[in-house]
Amino acid sequence: MKTLSENWITENLIDFEYKKYVLLGYLQKVQEHFNAHKLYPDFAELIAHYKNLISLKNNTSALEKGFKKNLKGIDYQNLTLVYENTIDDESLNELKQIIAFSEPLFIDELKKGKTIFDFAEQHISTNHIGIMPIYKKEGYFILYPYQSKQVQVYAYSFSKLNLLQQEVYGLNCSYFSTYTLSLSKPVDKIKLDIIDANPELPNPAVYLFKANAELPKDETFLPIAKRLLYKDLAA
Repeated sequence: MKTLSENWITENLIDFEYKKYVLLGYLQKVQEHFNAHKLYPDFAELIAHYKNLISLKNNTSALEKGFKKNLKGIDYQNLTLVYENTIDDESLNELKQIIAFSEPLFIDELKKGKTIFDFAEQHISTNHIGIMPIYKKEGYFILYPYQSKQVQVYAYSFSKLNLLQQEVYGLNCSYFSTYTLSLSKPVDKIKLDIIDANPELPNPAVYLFKANAELPKDETFLPIAKRLLYKDLAA
């Protein structure tokens, strides 16, 4: 799906009917995904677009100062408007009309996304396999889809990063393997196979995320499992 540009309101033509067409086309695709309980990346993008929209809306002083200037774009780092040359009151009114039209539509879709998120989070149980080691910055997690005979294993590493002079945590994940469950291979025995494949970690942390409802793996189950893992490791 073609995503909505970060600068979609002010780039190209500032025309209400045109921007309405662009936004509704984007939201139609988002709705199709949400109807299938496919949450990401749409939900994260909606949050970012809504925050940018509100920042633009609240920047009324800059709008007034820029009344006689051309709106060139938005400085998202400083959340300010960038102007050049002149702008007439008609273009400014078009911009305000676009913002007024867009805000309730973003709110409605965000509510739908939040509902899906809450449902998915409530239907994912978190556990671990075997004895949990003290060292948990590296390890594995298992995705156990609803009523599935197959589980997917991912390796993860958790590290502290310095971003914009602030310390933040980063979680890196990569696909490890897929296992078919059976009487001789229950999910709690998979840790032995993981150890055999990576003897450098004789007792790795192995988290188990089990879905208790049908959830799309890549768009919902996996990203929310990563969030749950991040919260546990950062606690």
